[in-house]
Amino acid sequence: MRLAIVLPWLGSFVPTHLSFTCHSMIGGAKTATLLLMHEAANRVHIPEACQSRGNVRVEELKDGGIAALHAQRILEGIGSTSDTQGSLQRKLELLFKLAPASLSEFKPAWGWVFSQYLHQFSHWTYTDADVIFGRLDD
Repeated sequence: MRLAIVLPWLGSFVPTHLSFTCHSMIGGAKTATLLLMHEAANRVHIPEACQSRGNVRVEELKDGGIAALHAQRILEGIGSTSDTQGSLQRKLELLFKLAPASLSEFKPAWGWVFSQYLHQFSHWTYTDADVIFGRLDD
């Protein structure tokens, strides 16, 4: 079993306590990987603990990439044409820019939205930036 723990991040401020979340992944080195998704323009500083931990994967998406993935998967789900993707993507980009916390409303769909990053995992879940993990390997 291999677990992916998905954490997309929006906004120009990466909280310093994210380093504790990343460091706590040491207790899941054998079974879990934290997938930290962020957009290039929004990154100020990714904590060293997130960059150096073997089971923390930092995925830098292009600007607007998180909104683009959500728009693509939503439109695929309803069978819509790609002509409307740009419009939906722009609306999601605006939403995520004005209210980054609104991204959390999509948590139940993240396994589907980020599926291209999850192929090597048998299970997935999501987390918040202020969660400290314990002994995930036990």
